[in-house]
Amino acid sequence: MFSRLSHRKRNRLGFPKRGISLVQAAKFLNVDQANLYMALQRGEIPMRRTNGRTTVSAGALLDYQARKRRN
Repeated sequence: MFSRLSHRKRNRLGFPKRGISLVQAAKFLNVDQANLYMALQRGEIPMRRTNGRTTVSAGALLDYQARKRRN
């Protein structure tokens, strides 16, 4: 569904262009950055590295949060 939207329309709808930084992700999940890094290393949250910058998608954070709530 979203693949048909242009980049400009995606940005107007609130979709970030490049994902969320790790600092923002830790704040969103309400965890220490160290705990977030451990989850990334274990592969619990998929990450992307682009031009030396590590980011995660909002969907990946929501999935991780939902899995943690179930446990």
